[in-house]
Amino acid sequence: MKETTRPNEDIHIRHLTGQDLATGQFAPTMLGQFRHALAQGADILEQHGNSLHDVTRMVVTLTKTDEFASCFTTLNEVFGRTCPAMTFRLVKKHQHAPQLIELDLLVAIPDASLCGI
Repeated sequence: MKETTRPNEDIHIRHLTGQDLATGQFAPTMLGQFRHALAQGADILEQHGNSLHDVTRMVVTLTKTDEFASCFTTLNEVFGRTCPAMTFRLVKKHQHAPQLIELDLLVAIPDASLCGI
């Protein structure tokens, strides 16, 4: 899903979850859901000529934070030293009971007028 959020055509992909769209099932762990959500995001970004390395901000929505530490290794594997800025949002519950995490990915397209181009 591509949404234009600013005039310079930023890409904002919302509501990525660990739900397998074919089966409707959620991965049983936060790490599994996190990896699945990132894979969904990577597929969508690729359709628009981008990759996860282009992500400048990630919004992570959780009901609890204690399991998120299991995701740090994956963050490092995917992004390395260029990890995007992250915002964490805590909610009381997600739309689906087995859901543990939701991601929004933002790719900010540089404004050429600001870059001196």
